[in-house]
Amino acid sequence: MNVETQFVRAMVGYALARAHTQRTRAAAGQTRRTRSELGASALEWAIISAILVAAALAIGLVVRNVIDKRTGEIQNG
Repeated sequence: MNVETQFVRAMVGYALARAHTQRTRAAAGQTRRTRSELGASALEWAIISAILVAAALAIGLVVRNVIDKRTGEIQNG
């Protein structure tokens, strides 16, 4: 398994754990919230987490491409 795959798996695992934690906290503190509001809150957190994972992957790919380009320039002199 390469580094990119490990990174993606770690980020997805983090996003899922974060969403689960938020859902658990929301359920524990649920007093006046309905089940549909709880589901909406969990969905919002899942969407936010997915956006953050996508942004982190994009940044990681840009950094990797820059490093690969610079490495090639150094090797070629």
